[in-house]
Amino acid sequence: MIEKQESRVQEKAAPSISLETLIALGIFGWIALSMALMGLGIW
Repeated sequence: MIEKQESRVQEKAAPSISLETLIALGIFGWIALSMALMGLGIW
């Protein structure tokens, strides 16, 4: 039973880490896009 609980915790931890990295990449990508558009004078 302990092994099953540990595997469940690891399965839950992996998506949260990938989700956090996805959000971080999205924020940095949005900042880069907005800066590029401001440089072109579109934004």
